[in-house]
Amino acid sequence: MKKISYREHLLHQITNRIRQSLELSEILNTAVEEIQAFLGVDRVKVYRFDADGCGEVIAESIATGNLPSLLNLRFPAADIPPQAREMFVKVRQRVIVDVATQRKTLQQLDAFDTGENLPVQDIRHAIVDPCHVRYLTTMGVMSSVVMPILHQRHLWGLLAIHHATSRLYTERELEIIQLLVDQLSIAIAQSNLLNQARQQAEFEAAINRVSHLLHCPMKLADIRQGVLESAVEALNGSGGRLYIMAEPTGEPAQLYTTGNQPRSPQIESHPVWQMLMCQCSLDSADRNCGNSPAVPNWQPYSRHLSERLFHEVYPGSRSQSCSIPGAYLISELRQTPAYATLSQEFEQTGIRSILLIPLQFHQQHVGYLSIFRDGYDIEIHWAGRQDKDTRNRMPRSSFELWRELKVDQAPEWTAEEMKLAQSIGLHLYMAIVQKRVEAMIRYQASHDGLTRLPNRLLFNEQLSLALVQAQQQDEMLGVAFLDLDRFKTINDSLGHAVGDQLLQQVASALRECLRDYDAIARWGGDEFTLLLPHLTSAEDITQLAQQILERLSLPFHTEQQELYVTASLGIALYPYDGEDVETLLKNADAAMYQAKQLGKNNYQLYTEEMNTKAVQLLSLEADLRRALSNQELTLHYQPQVNLQTGQMVGVEALLRWYHPKLGFVSPAEFIPLAEEMGLICTIGNWVLQTACEQHQAWCSMGLPPIRIAINLSAQQFQQPDLVNTIIQILNTTGVDPQYLEFELTESAAMRDVNFTIAVLKQLQSLGITIAIDDFGTGYSSLNAIKHFPLHILKIDRSFVQDAMQNQSDAAIAKTVVALGKGLGLNILAEGVETQEQLNFLRSIQCDSAQGYFFSKPLPATEIITFLRKSQKQSTRS
Repeated sequence: MKKISYREHLLHQITNRIRQSLELSEILNTAVEEIQAFLGVDRVKVYRFDADGCGEVIAESIATGNLPSLLNLRFPAADIPPQAREMFVKVRQRVIVDVATQRKTLQQLDAFDTGENLPVQDIRHAIVDPCHVRYLTTMGVMSSVVMPILHQRHLWGLLAIHHATSRLYTERELEIIQLLVDQLSIAIAQSNLLNQARQQAEFEAAINRVSHLLHCPMKLADIRQGVLESAVEALNGSGGRLYIMAEPTGEPAQLYTTGNQPRSPQIESHPVWQMLMCQCSLDSADRNCGNSPAVPNWQPYSRHLSERLFHEVYPGSRSQSCSIPGAYLISELRQTPAYATLSQEFEQTGIRSILLIPLQFHQQHVGYLSIFRDGYDIEIHWAGRQDKDTRNRMPRSSFELWRELKVDQAPEWTAEEMKLAQSIGLHLYMAIVQKRVEAMIRYQASHDGLTRLPNRLLFNEQLSLALVQAQQQDEMLGVAFLDLDRFKTINDSLGHAVGDQLLQQVASALRECLRDYDAIARWGGDEFTLLLPHLTSAEDITQLAQQILERLSLPFHTEQQELYVTASLGIALYPYDGEDVETLLKNADAAMYQAKQLGKNNYQLYTEEMNTKAVQLLSLEADLRRALSNQELTLHYQPQVNLQTGQMVGVEALLRWYHPKLGFVSPAEFIPLAEEMGLICTIGNWVLQTACEQHQAWCSMGLPPIRIAINLSAQQFQQPDLVNTIIQILNTTGVDPQYLEFELTESAAMRDVNFTIAVLKQLQSLGITIAIDDFGTGYSSLNAIKHFPLHILKIDRSFVQDAMQNQSDAAIAKTVVALGKGLGLNILAEGVETQEQLNFLRSIQCDSAQGYFFSKPLPATEIITFLRKSQKQSTRS
């Protein structure tokens, strides 16, 4: 009883010593020392199995000189075959061997399937296999006890008790040792949990370091370099690369490196490297289906291993949106022809393993994080040479130390490391995307979305900085306003999509013309501003302006057709035309308007007179808005005469403005202004109403009804309610539609041929006469003209005035008359001022004409004389 009590006391002491330790190695060493001392045997060892079935002695306690040490020696898997290891787990048995009697005892400890403890019972007594006897004898062992060490129902290792002489073990001793082995199983489980907790803490610390870096107030490049170095350190790498793709705002791709690197500094451009990056970025479903044409069907074994290990940690990861990191061994890449060229980039570097982490969520990629590991050498101590013949002969030397040296081994990646890598990648992704969102917001606030040029806000800042620099360096600086001519016509006729394409191409063309340090912005609509610093003379900027105009004169090609545009350019110079942003921009704008006034497609340098004119123009805009309500607008009428009879066949209503201070304002000045201000439709409706009322007033005086020609502006013609407005005015005034004629310029008619035909047919159905004005100047298609429901062609005054001196103009006039006659139309010539012009028109059989030769445009009261004269001529005839 005292002996049992002592042993129980000893068991309690041993258990306490084991529990006082936290490290598994210390626990195992303590256990074998206490067991060896307790039993008084020659050797106690703990033998742990590896995944490949081999084993290693990792803890040992021996009596000095009795048996040789086996500590840290590895044993091949064949020493304990799989079926033997399986029996240890299946029935959880211990094996006691007595070499002297060559007998062994197998005792089952519990039922593995149910976990129910069984009374210790001998399963059987058997003869020891002769090979096993030789195996123990060679080690100098005459008696042994082997007990399985289990962890999570798997055979973790063995506790082996060896003695150089025969020895019997009491049941109580074996029970106490078994209890200690059970304590070791608990210690192994606790150690694994502790190691997991430590690793989790280390990983969380690494993530915290990365997160702290990503949110610290350092330069962005320093932050990303620090994150890369922290990631390499946390993942035990020898080097790494952080590649961030180019941003939508135009920021170029960025690359950060640390530690050991491949031979090529631009390996991201290597096609095989791009294959691997693409492979990592594919969703799991795509990888399984092989949907990527750029990636070969073959995948390295390590890649499959990556997925397997990763899904052990993340069982539901195939439904996740983040990509799986890809692990690759250089040796595997070398063995596959499709990847062999990439492996050469690492041959002389020491790098033997790669982990690629895509910075991705769903299908949005922002870059890649690459971690490298160098190869390593390992020395393995085997218990005897791994040679079947040698080991079967079982000499004593077969258990002597044999050193196997494995060189340049490729480090692999655990599932936990891949989990950490993905977490770092996700933090990086979110930080990069956040920066990109912030940059995009700043970019959108300072850039034009269509052309990607700076907007007026950013241009003003650029100009402010350039002015400071110009002042410090005593240099001249130019500011230019550029406006596209007739862009609205393209936009209205061909649609905004074509207009947008044209603006983008114009922006690219302007960039090509400018110097590297010049700046360009889209000011708004079809206006651009240019900043031209470091000028040595005014000739520098005029040369640039001329280059711009010449470049813009070349054709632009959209998906639909070839387009031609011109531009008006106004230029102001620092310090002559202003010393601040506002003044320079205002003066450049004034110069641009001057270029418009001078016929467009030219550039003008600012002069002080332009500012005066610009102020006058602004004042004129304000006065024009009040002109209608103040009854300052009026109509004059110019007679239209039949060239064969001399009778007046109609009048053209022409708009006039008598300004209370400025007097007569030319229509060439205020009508384009009204179009730009959006007043032309309102004025046009007033003209139609007034002309119809005047027609009825003449009729009420007993004068014969006469046709009145009214000009329709392009904007007015495009109004969807035009026909309804005309019908309403005709009904209100009571004018017969046959006495109403609408004149539409050739260029306005050609904006949208189908629309023009549809509207003109509606007007024709009302009985209204249709005339094409300024014919010959709009480059219209004869194929389109023949489909227009027309009555009259009007020859532009430019062909009439020069017909006597210019054979080309005479030929054009003759052609127009012939064309009109062929289409069954009447021909009316404008701008007749001399008898020679009249004779020429009669000679080519022109039907009618108008011009100062007959009469200038007259007020309504003065036109009565012509009407009465025409009435008398009609009566005599």
